[in-house]
Amino acid sequence: MSRNRKRSFSYQERYAVWSCNDQRCWICGQPLRLIDTHVDHVLPESLLWNEEERIRVYELYSLSEDFNINGFENWLPACALCNSKKGKSVPEFVPGHVNRLRKLIRDAGKTQQVAADVKSNVTKDKILSVVFSALEQQKITMSDLEEFLISIIKEPEKAGVPKDVIILDSGVWKKKGDIVREGYCTCDRNTCVGKQEKVYCYFDAQLSEWVVTTGLFWRCYDEVVACPRCGDEHIRGHIGRRDYCDNPYVDQVNQTD
Repeated sequence: MSRNRKRSFSYQERYAVWSCNDQRCWICGQPLRLIDTHVDHVLPESLLWNEEERIRVYELYSLSEDFNINGFENWLPACALCNSKKGKSVPEFVPGHVNRLRKLIRDAGKTQQVAADVKSNVTKDKILSVVFSALEQQKITMSDLEEFLISIIKEPEKAGVPKDVIILDSGVWKKKGDIVREGYCTCDRNTCVGKQEKVYCYFDAQLSEWVVTTGLFWRCYDEVVACPRCGDEHIRGHIGRRDYCDNPYVDQVNQTD
């Protein structure tokens, strides 16, 4: 690879990285739509052209020589701003970043398989190919795409969405059989964070039992509040949660005393 040529990502790779990593920017934690997702190298690509620094960083993170800087074990979704700010910097050596890399290494095969599955799924592959190509060639705009997606959400069956599918707020499709809880957000207000009304929420089986039990819209879950139990400020979703709240619920499963 040329020193001045950065890795370009296929739409299958971008989809897999986004889909397998919580659909959030790994740096700021904000949810991402697929179309807004940038693929970030956790350890910067510039290490490929600086052997001395690469060896130092590999030793620092206890990485084997076969660790692939340009592989799924080193890619995470990021928003444009965070990706730009991070640039070529090596992440601070802290337990969180070490654990993140270990998880990526462990799950790299699964993420790669998702990309392969998309490529083998002719219908999905063609859709993603057309959308990304049209955006890059400026044949359509984000506004055009957003308008189309809104129409799908409002009248999904007319747009060809199967009857057994629910489109979540993030744009992710889930089969109705995978939904373990649904209903209006359980926050104590008439409107949800960033919304003009209460949000009707769906919770799928892949979420943790704690998140499902809270029944909170994700923005309300992440909202920093003065905890009514311990008095400290932390996110609403951690009220009464052991290891986060200083006055945890006695019954952690049902989130009650």
